[in-house]
Amino acid sequence: MPEKKEAPKAEVPEWVLTFGDLMSLLLCFFILLAAFSELKKPREYQDIIESINEAMGASGGMGMAHILERLDNSMITDRDERARRDGDKKSTDENVESNVPGKEEQVNIVQEGARHAIGASIIFDAGSYQLTKRDQDLIRTLIAPKIRGLNYICPVVGHAWGIEDKRVSGGMGFDELAFKRAKAVKEFLVREGGVDPTILRVESAGNTEPNSLGSGGQGGDSNRRVQIYQTGRTVEQTHPDPNFTGAGG
Repeated sequence: MPEKKEAPKAEVPEWVLTFGDLMSLLLCFFILLAAFSELKKPREYQDIIESINEAMGASGGMGMAHILERLDNSMITDRDERARRDGDKKSTDENVESNVPGKEEQVNIVQEGARHAIGASIIFDAGSYQLTKRDQDLIRTLIAPKIRGLNYICPVVGHAWGIEDKRVSGGMGFDELAFKRAKAVKEFLVREGGVDPTILRVESAGNTEPNSLGSGGQGGDSNRRVQIYQTGRTVEQTHPDPNFTGAGG
């Protein structure tokens, strides 16, 4: 009786080997990411970059970063300078150099950042800086609640425009009329809206920022307006005693 042949052993599919290689490469990739996640020694990182470029023959060109070129404003070449300044600190973004005093030592500049418009524009009648009932309701219900209790500086910017504003205003210039409109809005915000007056800044744009010119260059009612903005600058950044606890209040 013939012997029974053994069943052939199952071979490993070829895709398994490819899959295993891909997983190994992926693991190495994430290990490198973890290794470079904290640049504790920028000078050594610079050496690695240059070695990789030398091995791969990278010399820059269209679509490639000129790593080997020592550009003053590049992130890579700037790391040597920061390494010499900060040593092996985990973060090299800290400014450890004292400010150099200028000609005027008392000058203090605080950037306000982006301005964000609060609510709709408050429209005025031609030549007037008196708030209408509609304006008061708008300020009381839509604008004051958004800035009440804030600690950020909010400019109140007045605008004026056109022949009608000039003719009915009683001889006031555009700058003066725009300022009085902004001041009227500020006073109403404080009196009726419960807004802290220390965050409000009255500004006049005069006739320099019309919304639209319209037919004949005269524009519409939207040019006779006051707009309120919120900035990223706080009261404490602009006043040494914002609560007026000392003299000068």
